[in-house]
Amino acid sequence: MLMFKDLPIPHPKAINQNVAKWNEEQQEYSRLSEREAQFYYWVNYSRNDPATFFDSAVMPIVGIYPQLKGQNLGSLKSDLQTAMALPLLSLNAELIKMATSHAKDITNNNATPSHSSTNGQTFAERFKSFHLKTCGGENISFGAGDSDPLFALVVLYLDINVPELGHRKALLNRNFALTGISFANYKNGNTFIVEDFACSQN
Repeated sequence: MLMFKDLPIPHPKAINQNVAKWNEEQQEYSRLSEREAQFYYWVNYSRNDPATFFDSAVMPIVGIYPQLKGQNLGSLKSDLQTAMALPLLSLNAELIKMATSHAKDITNNNATPSHSSTNGQTFAERFKSFHLKTCGGENISFGAGDSDPLFALVVLYLDINVPELGHRKALLNRNFALTGISFANYKNGNTFIVEDFACSQN
């Protein structure tokens, strides 16, 4: 497991006003907590201009945490610098409910972070139970309670020790159009993050 000192996380200085406006105009935006709203901003910031995200967000963080360097950093650089702008993700009420339900289930039961619920329900089963019928996906992340949302996203993109690069593939999936995000805390303060995706409105 990678260990990180408590260092300030560098952020791109300029706010992308187009991304911020898109996010804030989403009907479900007011349902997000401050950390969830920040995470949503960085997700769409990264999709809006993947190459700029690598230069302005990934590399400054790697600069203060060199343990993030490695083969995955090289492949991420290639993937982000060759990717075209992706559609910004819209917030979806059912996906927010789904992400929130799963995050609370895992943290309230002090369970190991997993895509499966504590009752054994799989992601696919949960997806159907929320009346979602299009293609979908899910990213989960676990970290310290005060984890910076941008840092959490960069770690997901790097997919260290994730052979299939599944987090990155979901974040860069051009077919995904909808998302729901939830941050929930364990009793010890650590954070469990869930982001669910779907392809389109049903």
